Amino acid sequence: MGSHAAFAEALLWFLVFIYALAGSVDFGATFWKMVFARQGTEEAAEVAASYVSPLWEATNVFLVLIAVVLVGFFPKAAFVYGTVLLIPGSLLLLLMALRGAFLSYGYAYAKATAFHRYVTGLTALVIPALLVAVLPISDGGYVRHVMDTYRLDLHSLLSSPKVYAYILFGLTAELFISATFLSDYAWTKGDRTAYRLFRVAASGAGPAMIIAGLTALFLLPSPAWLAGRLQAQWPLWVASLIFMTLSMFALWWPRSDGSPSGYPRLAVVMMGLQFAFAHLGYGRAHAPYLLYPYITPQEAFTNEVMFRGVLITLVLSMAIVVPAFVWLWRLFIAGPRPRGGAV
Repeated sequence: MGSHAAFAEALLWFLVFIYALAGSVDFGATFWKMVFARQGTEEAAEVAASYVSPLWEATNVFLVLIAVVLVGFFPKAAFVYGTVLLIPGSLLLLLMALRGAFLSYGYAYAKATAFHRYVTGLTALVIPALLVAVLPISDGGYVRHVMDTYRLDLHSLLSSPKVYAYILFGLTAELFISATFLSDYAWTKGDRTAYRLFRVAASGAGPAMIIAGLTALFLLPSPAWLAGRLQAQWPLWVASLIFMTLSMFALWWPRSDGSPSGYPRLAVVMMGLQFAFAHLGYGRAHAPYLLYPYITPQEAFTNEVMFRGVLITLVLSMAIVVPAFVWLWRLFIAGPRPRGGAV
């Protein structure tokens, strides 16, 4: 039972990692579309739009898989989180529906107004902020257990500097991941003007993300049970910083062929490794609890029959989803695609 619970928790954290990267590119591209369209730099705005248009719906598949794993493997945790996050979760669903509606409109009609760009761009910032806020909540201190009822202490949550540090880290990480990826996408499409703009955006968001991350994890006090475990993962944090540095250098490293400096594909790979090590460090530190101090993976774990059933369902689902996602990627992203007018 213990090994199965550990496997299920690792799978949950893996899906969170995949969605963190894919969702950051999706939401960030929508935000950069708004910013560059407002500045009149249509080359960069169109590059961002050409990524968002085909993939924004497919990205949400991974968010659904996270919910499936949580409900199927850890039903008690799903119940508690569903109760605690009823209000922010409802707001999240409302914003995602609003963003989806305006994206659909912008994709159907080439002449999307500035209002539509603002709605999709700003919701692309608020949605990740709500998602990232789950991390400090899971660390403990913001949930009250009274008379068999779990309640979110909104006053403590909204007045906590640590929560805002997490949110700031999530937003800057979103902008850095998306700008780094879009710099490579612009390079692949042969748009050197857009490439330079996204490279500058990534170079600004990267250091801001590091400062916000260090503040959230180490400069502001963490719960006693978590602080020592975070510090014990220092080799992973060091590796993450090294790959972050390599990613930034890769964007500006001179080329010998006369092209603009930088190796954006290498920067994307280094960026992925950076977040892989950081995610592994935080996941290992957080492993004893799904929600401190109320829910551990072992206590919330389902029975063996449900575990096998959900696991088989996930394997079959991934056998369909992954090839479909690869096909969609090759069709709309890797292959040639005309510049469009989506929001």
